Amino acid sequence: MEGKQFHFRTLAVAGLLALLLLVFAGALYQLQIIKVDEYRAASTVKIANTETVEAARGEIVDRYGRTLVSNRATYEITLNTSIMGKEEERNAILLELIHICQDNGITWTDTLPISKDAPFTYTSGSPLVYTDSEGKLQFNYLGALLAALPLGKDNLSDRWSQEDLNAASSLEDLGEGLTAEEVITGLRKYFLIDESLSDADARALIGVLYEVNLRSKDIRKTEYIFAQDVNIDAITAIKERSLTGVTVRSTTVRQYNTTSAAHLLGRVAAIQSENWDQYKDKGYNMNDTVGIGGVEAAFEDYLRGESGTLVQELSTSGKVVSEYWKTDTQTGESLEPEPGDNVMLTLDLRLQEKVEEILAETIETIDSADTQGGAVVVQSVNDGGILAMASYPTFDLSTVYSSTENYQQVADNPLKPFNNRATKGTYPPGSTFKPLVAIAALEEGVVTPTEKIRDTGYFQLPEEEHYPYGDWHPQCWYYRQYRQTHGLENLADALRDSCNIYFFTIGHRLGIDRVVEYAEAFGLGQTTGLELGEEKGWVAGPETSEALGMEWYGGNLLNAVIGQDNNMVTPIQLTNYISTLVNGGKHYSTHLLKTVKSSDYSSTVYEYEPELLNTLDLDPENVEAVKKGMWEVANDPKSSSSVYFKDLPVEVGAKTGSAQVASNVEANALFVCFAPYDDPQIAICMVVERGASGSKLAQATAEIANYYFSAEHTMETVGTENTLLR
Repeated sequence: MEGKQFHFRTLAVAGLLALLLLVFAGALYQLQIIKVDEYRAASTVKIANTETVEAARGEIVDRYGRTLVSNRATYEITLNTSIMGKEEERNAILLELIHICQDNGITWTDTLPISKDAPFTYTSGSPLVYTDSEGKLQFNYLGALLAALPLGKDNLSDRWSQEDLNAASSLEDLGEGLTAEEVITGLRKYFLIDESLSDADARALIGVLYEVNLRSKDIRKTEYIFAQDVNIDAITAIKERSLTGVTVRSTTVRQYNTTSAAHLLGRVAAIQSENWDQYKDKGYNMNDTVGIGGVEAAFEDYLRGESGTLVQELSTSGKVVSEYWKTDTQTGESLEPEPGDNVMLTLDLRLQEKVEEILAETIETIDSADTQGGAVVVQSVNDGGILAMASYPTFDLSTVYSSTENYQQVADNPLKPFNNRATKGTYPPGSTFKPLVAIAALEEGVVTPTEKIRDTGYFQLPEEEHYPYGDWHPQCWYYRQYRQTHGLENLADALRDSCNIYFFTIGHRLGIDRVVEYAEAFGLGQTTGLELGEEKGWVAGPETSEALGMEWYGGNLLNAVIGQDNNMVTPIQLTNYISTLVNGGKHYSTHLLKTVKSSDYSSTVYEYEPELLNTLDLDPENVEAVKKGMWEVANDPKSSSSVYFKDLPVEVGAKTGSAQVASNVEANALFVCFAPYDDPQIAICMVVERGASGSKLAQATAEIANYYFSAEHTMETVGTENTLLR
């Protein structure tokens, strides 16, 4: 009985094994015989995908090698929609990615100029057209897309044609275009977005597809950088869901190693669609980041580096099978990315930090309800290099562009923190203009250093000389305020006391044409050559009045020679003019670039050579006479500023200024100085809007000079020759 049972169990097990073998054989037959061609093709098909990998940007360092801007390793998300399938599949993948980013607080590239939430509005004043270099209106990318789309009544070309743009001189001439709501409705149809999606999801998806469409115009790329600086939670979620066409890869982003110099450094960002043409011609692709403003933009060609070309082989499911660097067909070299060069600036970071601190403290302690902001420039007298440049109020580059809220908070500040007052703020120079008038009068021989002119309280000429200014006899500030006069004053005393009557007199002798000639020779009313953007301003005179649509009268001369009327200059112009004066007439271009180093700092790529814009053939004795007057401002006990300069390690020459801007507000306060007196090395200009009197800035300027020439600061800058301090 037991033998029969054992025999039965053996047959059952054998039968089961035979059945399994038959199933296995059938599967093999299916794989190897019936569908062999299909599976062989699937196993060998690889989709080649070429990516341009952006090189790490070069670092930005100060004149002693201290790092201002560097790079930080991070991750980015890139998209390749060409392998995502049809529109429905593509949209589902992208929407899932959007939700992952929203859950993890990650922002993504979306330059569609329409608000993120309904009711939809434009976020740009000119979202569909731009003005080209010839002043003509042209469709931007969104406008061209909407004009070309077959959207029936939502087609922009039904309202604006290229002929309409050619005939228009402004947006007002075009009439009504598409509303933002109409654009969203039209793009929703064009991109085949499910009608069941909410407005917010649809808008987010449209923004991504707009970027995809934008990049499709660049034949060199099919993927685009969706988001940068991605956190680990988002990376994990993306990996878990295996989203086709979505890749996470390592990269670098800019890191700011200082909160100072925000107005100078600039930032990097994606190329804006309206600027794409100019970058395309330089070999950029649409995913590249570029310098926006400041040093980042000015020295883009050095900092950028050379992008590499990576070839990826993808399976039909979008998985990366292999990847390698493409090789140059002519040289055979691997096209790997080459890091950008490192830019060394003329800035001294420690001085920059100190100047910003002193400027902020000065403005915050001035007892004036009208005070709005200010600027300081510290310049090397003998080569035009900018050692420090501060503008107040300022902002933090590391956080201001990290969120829309942060940016908007700064942008909405009525004091306009984004405005670099040192280069773009234009102010009447007030009495800081008087040293220029003094050197012009000496050079033209209309006065001597020892000639004394009597201050009678109000301007008048000797009886035998014709008085061409009618009944207008402007007063000296001292007489107007104290009902006293300066009496007899020579040139040095007049500079010390800022005597208006003295300068009315020598200005009258010079005439406006010669005043303008010297002002322009010293660079006032002109750009200084700085690599960053700057305003030109104006020098008062008949031509300026005509350009401004104003009448020029002879009496305007008297206001012009004391730095009023239509004189409008920038703090950097004032600093450069003082430098030119005290170095004997060498008018250098201002600059921030000192040296460009290779990516590993092993070699010098470029060394800046000082550039002379022009040379004034000034008599050294005349220069010394003007300097003597500026010495009295800073050192003569009769000067209210002298108390702040008496304990400095070097002697200083200076000039105060108070410039009227309106009858119902405080005057702007200005102060310029140079040091050391015997061998000038630096020039400083400080301006405080509505700061009342320039003498209030003497203490702050003295602190800057003291810091620069202090033993502690000097010792810090000493290093091994040809070695960068890191």
